[in-house]
Amino acid sequence: MFLLAVLSLSLKTEFNSVTAPEERPQSANRSADPKEAIPLLGLSLSSASEPTDELKSSQNNVSFAVISDIHILSSETAPMKFRTALEDLFVNQQPPLNLVVLNGDLGDGTPEDYLTLSQILRSVRTNTGKTTPIVPTIGNHEFYKAYHDPNSNAWNSDTFPNQDTDPLAIQRFLDFAGRSQVYTDHYINGFHFIFLGSEKSRMSDLTIGDAAYLSETQLTWLKSKISENLTPGKPVFVFLHQPIFSANSKAQRKYNLVVQQKELAEILQSVPNVVLFVGHLHIKLGSPDSVVKDTFTMFNDASASRVRQAPEASQGLVVDVNDGVVNVKGRDFLKHEWLPEAQYQLDFSK
Repeated sequence: MFLLAVLSLSLKTEFNSVTAPEERPQSANRSADPKEAIPLLGLSLSSASEPTDELKSSQNNVSFAVISDIHILSSETAPMKFRTALEDLFVNQQPPLNLVVLNGDLGDGTPEDYLTLSQILRSVRTNTGKTTPIVPTIGNHEFYKAYHDPNSNAWNSDTFPNQDTDPLAIQRFLDFAGRSQVYTDHYINGFHFIFLGSEKSRMSDLTIGDAAYLSETQLTWLKSKISENLTPGKPVFVFLHQPIFSANSKAQRKYNLVVQQKELAEILQSVPNVVLFVGHLHIKLGSPDSVVKDTFTMFNDASASRVRQAPEASQGLVVDVNDGVVNVKGRDFLKHEWLPEAQYQLDFSK
């Protein structure tokens, strides 16, 4: 049974402010050039399949951020909030981040969404001079082009799936992400980062709804990967848009979030020191269920565009790892401030 983790971390109060430029992304009504839709994801990540000596090095620190539920064209403010979050992460974080994870629900999976995301990513990289690697995961909304009229792009659920299919939706995401499948992994400073993603939506099976569907192939891959190069005291970081809860938890009775809930939980519980980062629920940081503790720890990263109980906010997580101690800090991107109610520490060094 999952128990709410009560953790603590002293608040760092010093930060620098950054002002978001007034530049707006180009109109999302234009057609997306596939070449333009691939963002600059950085070049310093390598596949973990055959880790090099450098990737398996004994470095004991890494810093990264996790944001999700960007919903880039869902409102007039969503692009501004995404831009501001990126600038805050690129400019204000010390030490500089090794990675930024976009943990699903980037938009509605339309070409216009990916084009706007790409334009903002390129603009922020140009303005800040930062080349921090960025890795996206696929969320349920990446399959939502099925609700958009193929001619006007207007919302039209009456004609669902509007000539779209799961393979088409997944390929649009993969073109944006610059990879060949929705799940992948990387080593950074010797730390293992594993990225999971749904492979089906209600377009294939209405009973799936907005839950994540993980194929047997993906689960078998995860079972192998999660036990790869394990090092005592060194956490393994896993990312999935949809959270998982135990069958006994109130949250699991309220939400149906992962079709293969039992199988995934068993794999995550099979090795020590797993830390899972999820999105989807837009939970305000510091709220119940935003941190859940079992044999692994799960953190919900709120939303960059619209936070539950605080719709105007833009929140996410910044993670610093030093010598087996994982500090997870909630961040308000619009105020450029840490959130004192969302400061946590996991000590794997003992």
